Amino acid sequence: MENNAVITINNLVKRFPVGGDYFTALKDVDLTLNKGEFTGLVGPSGSGKTTLLNIIGGLDSPTEGQVSVLGQALNDTSHSERARLRRKHMGFIFQSYNLLPVYTVFENVELPLILNKIDPQERDKMVAQAIKWVGLSDKRDSRPAMLSGGECQRTAIARAIVHQPALVLADEPTANLDAENSHHIMKILVRLNQELSTSFIFATHDEKIMAYLRHIIHLDDGEIIEDEKIENPKASA
Repeated sequence: MENNAVITINNLVKRFPVGGDYFTALKDVDLTLNKGEFTGLVGPSGSGKTTLLNIIGGLDSPTEGQVSVLGQALNDTSHSERARLRRKHMGFIFQSYNLLPVYTVFENVELPLILNKIDPQERDKMVAQAIKWVGLSDKRDSRPAMLSGGECQRTAIARAIVHQPALVLADEPTANLDAENSHHIMKILVRLNQELSTSFIFATHDEKIMAYLRHIIHLDDGEIIEDEKIENPKASA
């Protein structure tokens, strides 16, 4: 990776077929994000932020343009290579938690390590550390039905960062939470960003999240309308 860049995007266009025509969701997007950034893709519904997040995560492909993530040119990688990149080097946080209801907190958090074939003893240490990071050590044997919404999202965060990925992508991670839990979640993520140098990218229109961001990419109608660096975020960890 040159110049410490985690993500480099050039001339990105994304079109979706609609009837006999096309809808252009992203138009000529150019973007560079560096290691350790705490970035938000911000804009109203339909602005293209989730589409851009999905392309960065290799979950969708551009119609035109070049996308490089963690030194990999996604245009030139197979489906299985993109899956391996996600599994090894990325974490994902969604607004709907996506926890397995029959698994405990510990077992949900352990899943990425099993997929990455980490040794069982090492897995135990890594899971215990991740659960401690999010303040859920006393809930490690609880199942999702026994947890609050905030605790479910903290479990999802632990699962996303247990393998200490280089990049975490979060799509409206506080959408289902009240203000107190939202701020608690964001303070955890700021701390992890600082301690692990993990790069975070949020797709959001939640002002509570925006108050923590140090880099905001403003999107509207599929275009970047402003690229804003913030030296002193309104909220602090």
